[in-house]
Amino acid sequence: MEISENNSFTAFPRFASWIKPFNQWRVAHVPDHIFLIFLAILVGVLCGFAAFAFKWLIAKVASLFLPHISDHAINWWIILPPIGGILLAGIFTRYIVRTNLSHGVGQLIKDLKHKQYRLRHNISFSPIIGGSITLGMGGSAGAEGPIAYTGAAIGSNIGQLLGLSPRILKILIGCGTSAGIAGIFSAPIGGLMFALELVGIELSIPAVLAATVSCLSSYLTIFTLHGGHSDLTFTPLDNYSMDMLPLVALLGVFCGLYAVYYSYIAARLDTFYKKISNPWIRNLIGGMAIGVILLMFPAMYGVGYPILGNVINGNCIAIAKGSILENVLSGQQTLMLVAAAILLCKCWAVASTNSSGGVGGDFAPTLYAGGMAGFLFASICNTYFSTDLPVGVFAYLGMAGAMSGIIEAPLMTIFITMEMTQTYEFALPVTICTFISYIVVKGVALLSEEHVPLIRHHLWFRNGHPERTVNSSK
Repeated sequence: MEISENNSFTAFPRFASWIKPFNQWRVAHVPDHIFLIFLAILVGVLCGFAAFAFKWLIAKVASLFLPHISDHAINWWIILPPIGGILLAGIFTRYIVRTNLSHGVGQLIKDLKHKQYRLRHNISFSPIIGGSITLGMGGSAGAEGPIAYTGAAIGSNIGQLLGLSPRILKILIGCGTSAGIAGIFSAPIGGLMFALELVGIELSIPAVLAATVSCLSSYLTIFTLHGGHSDLTFTPLDNYSMDMLPLVALLGVFCGLYAVYYSYIAARLDTFYKKISNPWIRNLIGGMAIGVILLMFPAMYGVGYPILGNVINGNCIAIAKGSILENVLSGQQTLMLVAAAILLCKCWAVASTNSSGGVGGDFAPTLYAGGMAGFLFASICNTYFSTDLPVGVFAYLGMAGAMSGIIEAPLMTIFITMEMTQTYEFALPVTICTFISYIVVKGVALLSEEHVPLIRHHLWFRNGHPERTVNSSK
C-alpha cells in the first residue's frame, strides 16, 4: 500500500496526530493487500448504510404526497411538488453545498478521466439530500446516480484521511461507487459490472477483488437492514416457454430502437437546459415540464418501482390510475395507449429532472421505460396477432432490453435485472433481449452520427465546450 509523500494529511489536519502513527504501525504489522481488503469492507458497509438512508429519505418525502394521488380523478395539484423539488434541489446545490450534483455517474467518470481523485467531503452526503428532495417530490429519475457519487466520495475521503496515494484513492473510489450501485439495486455482481463497464476501474487482481468485497459488504449490509426485502418483487407466470425466444429477440429489436429515441431526446433536452443561463428559469421550466407530465401520468412519479412491480406481475391497470387518458377513454386498448404515451414521455421527464437542476440518476428510469416497452410489445402481439405472450414476463425482459440499449452496458444490465428481482430462471431470454438491443443501438450508431450514448453525452465535451462548470474535486 503506497502512502502519498505529498503532504498527506492536509485534507484532515485535525487527525494528522494519530493518523501518522497508525500508518506507521500498519506498515509494520499489516500486509498491504490485507489492509486494502479491510478498507474495501469498510467502504462497502458505509455505502450500504448510505443506500439504506437514501431509500428511507426518499420514501419519507414521497409519503407527504403519494397518499393524496387519486386513482380516478385528475390530480391538478400534482404539478406543484416537482416544481418545488427542483427549485429546492437547485438552491441546495448552488448555495449550500456549492457543487454540481446532476448526472452523478457522468460527473464521477469525468473526474476519473481527469485524474481528480480527491473528491470533496460534502459529496459524501449531499447527493443523498439533493436526491431525496428531487425524487421524493416527484422528480422522474433514479437513485443510483446520487448514491454512486456518494459512494465514490466515501471511498475517496477514507483514502484521503489515511493519506493514501492517488492510485489507491482511485481503487477506493471504484470500491465506493460500485458498492453504492450494489446497495441501491441489491445487486452485488451488477455493482461490480458497473465498475468494470462504465467506471473503468483498474483491471488488476487487488483492485477487482477489493471492488468485489466492497459490493458484497454493501449488499449484505442493506440486506440485513431491509430484512431481505427487495424493491422489486417478481413472481413469474407459468405460461412462458422457450418457443417464445424468437419473439424475445424481436422485443430486443423493439427495445433497441426505443433506446435510440430515448437517448436522442434526452441528449437534446440536456443541451437545451444547458443553454438556459439563468438557473432559476432552468429550474422552473424543468419542474413545470415534470409537473405537466405527472398530471397526465401520475404513474411516473419518482423512481416508479411500485408501478413497475405491478406491471411485471401482471397488474397492468396500475399504469393508468389517475391518468387523464383514463378519464376520457375506456376499453381494452386504453392501457396500451397509456403505455405508449408513457414510453414517449419518460425520457422527457427524466431529462427535465436531471438536467434542469434536480439530483437523480439515469439507470432506474430505463428499467421503468423497459417495463412499459415489454408490456406494450406483448399486448400488441396478443391483441393483433393472436399470440398468448405472458405480459408480465415480457415487461420484465423489456427492463433489461431498454437499459442495455440506453446505458450501453449489457453485462451490468443482465445482473442488475436478475439480482434486484431475485429471479434467475429467465437468464437466457434476458441475455438474448439485452444483447440484441445493444447490437441494434450499436448498429444505429454506425449508420448515424446523430446517436450519442446517454452516459457519454453526460461525460465529456459537446460542441467544443465542457458540459460541467462546477468542479467537484478539491
